[in-house]
Amino acid sequence: MFPALTSLSDHDIEVVVDALTEWCSQHHCDIQSCRGQSALAAAVDAVQSSPNRDTLLHQLSEKLTGSN
Repeated sequence: MFPALTSLSDHDIEVVVDALTEWCSQHHCDIQSCRGQSALAAAVDAVQSSPNRDTLLHQLSEKLTGSN
């Protein structure tokens, strides 16, 4: 479904999907939209650099600020 997730562990996939779902809900966009795909890529990058769920959503928001 999302090739970017194949390199992650099951735990990291869960963290990414949770953060991505929450971010997309907050920003009223579909996960499969262009914004959702950009958010997915940013979330995968963020979880690979710091797999902390508490900071992932914040990092995701920072990376995507201004991409309305």
